[in-house]
Amino acid sequence: MKKAILLSMLLATALFISGCIGSSSETDVKNVVPVTDMQQINEALEKGPVLLKIGAEWCPPCKNQDFINELLAEEYSGRVIVMQIDADASPELAGWFNIYSIPDSCVIVNVQDGEYIYMKQDGTTTTERFDARFIGFTEKEQLAETMDHALQLR
Repeated sequence: MKKAILLSMLLATALFISGCIGSSSETDVKNVVPVTDMQQINEALEKGPVLLKIGAEWCPPCKNQDFINELLAEEYSGRVIVMQIDADASPELAGWFNIYSIPDSCVIVNVQDGEYIYMKQDGTTTTERFDARFIGFTEKEQLAETMDHALQLR
């Protein structure tokens, strides 16, 4: 009986230390800026390109994308601003970007005459987000390559 209690305590401690249980949320994304209005994106663009992800807390692929975006935010700190919109919390923003599937990501390189300029995967730019977006979970390397193109342009 004592061994079972001791074993249970050791298992609980190991789970707590490994992060499987505890007070920190899986959706905590420290270096990714939450967006609640367009002005935030516009101000960020003054500093450099923006990687923007639109998703929702309940979406498993969005959570996986959050992990990748956190890695990218750390790796590109000071050069690219990684931002995210919660489609449930800000449906008007998701609507502005014509979101119909999440996660939906894009790299914005500039704003010109009130229109965003998006970086396509091949290194060319467009004002058509439809041509430059990433639908669903996107690998880190694919986003990094597009962000590198955006940095070369700026």
